[in-house]
Amino acid sequence: MRRRGRKLRTLRPGDFFGEISLIAKSPRTATVTTGTPVRVLVISEGNFRELLKRSPDVQLKVLEALAERLATTTLH
Repeated sequence: MRRRGRKLRTLRPGDFFGEISLIAKSPRTATVTTGTPVRVLVISEGNFRELLKRSPDVQLKVLEALAERLATTTLH
């Protein structure tokens, strides 16, 4: 995952990205590229919001990731 050409982090199996854009209804904040073939699940904004409503476990994971990413962004 990169922002302005700078590497932010390496994603691992089970990681997710793009949630900030879906929640804030704003343009993406980073670019993801792969060095190997990957399988991804694409979720539309409506389906993402429905998933959050129905799954407290997913809500918590997304909130934790947002807090971590916000902290990383504001500290650098």
